[in-house]
Parts: sequence; C-alpha cells; structure tokens
Amino acid sequence: MDAVNRLVVTEVNRFMSEHIERINAATPCSEIEALYDIHKNSQYSPWSFSTFKDCFTPPYYGLVARQNGSVIGYAIILQVLDEATLMDIAVKSNCRGVGVGQRLIETLFDIAIEKNTKEIWLEVRESNTSATSLYKKNGFEIIETRKNYYSCEEGKEHASIMRWSQ
Repeated sequence: MDAVNRLVVTEVNRFMSEHIERINAATPCSEIEALYDIHKNSQYSPWSFSTFKDCFTPPYYGLVARQNGSVIGYAIILQVLDEATLMDIAVKSNCRGVGVGQRLIETLFDIAIEKNTKEIWLEVRESNTSATSLYKKNGFEIIETRKNYYSCEEGKEHASIMRWSQ
C-alpha cells in the first residue's frame, strides 16, 4: 500500500472511530430504513423489515457507522447476561475495505468489556472469507460448522460458528 492510500485508510479509521454510535428502538424509522437498505444489499436472503426493526429492541442493540452524516454500516447484537451474539454486520459496498467493519467490531468489544461479556458468538458463510479473516484477526475462532445453514444461489451453504472469549 502506498503512502497516499495509507493516509486515506488512516483518516477513514480516525473518522470512523468518532462516528460509531449505539442505536435502539428510539432511533428514527428513516434511519432504520437506511440501515435496512444496506442489509438488503448485503444478504442473499434478507430479513423482513419488521424483523430487522425488532432487532433494535432489548435485549438487542445496534451500532451504526456514519460518514458525513450518512449511514454506511451497522452491527446488530443480541446481549443476554454475559453472552452476546453478533446477529448481523454489514457495510455499504462502496465503503468496504477501509476499516469500517473493523471499527464496528472494536466498538462491539468496548461495549462487551463495559457489560462484562464473557463470550461473543457469530455465524458466517464459509464463502465469506473476508469476514472470516476480519473475525479471526480480532480473536474469534471457529468452533464448528453448521452444514447447509444458509440459502444461496447453488442451494445451501455451510456456516462457520465462531466465538470470541475474554
């Protein structure tokens, strides 16, 4: 990576660290709709809007990443006692690869420490090697494989079950 690209990535990461925030059921519907657009464009089989919106009510919470006031990514977390599940995480396609997902994961870890979370679980498509790499880089490990878990164009795809432990 040349010096100009490193500077851009550094600036995006610095900017993102200041613009990740928690959201909940009180978040305006227009913002949830903007997040849902990212969800629909990131999933082969997206949730219904009603299901997506319900994921911002306790015991769920969300994180939103913004750039110049516009939402560019999110994470949805289910928190029960000292265990959390990363239910969904997505970044707008034109904003991928510059650290937005990393900042969402880092913010999730900050909240996990605050809530004394012992473990964070997630499921990821086996074909999603960039996400799997991101999770491994952040200390998640593959625990097992769920066969034929996700729908895909070819029929079904396996999921890797991953866990992070404090």
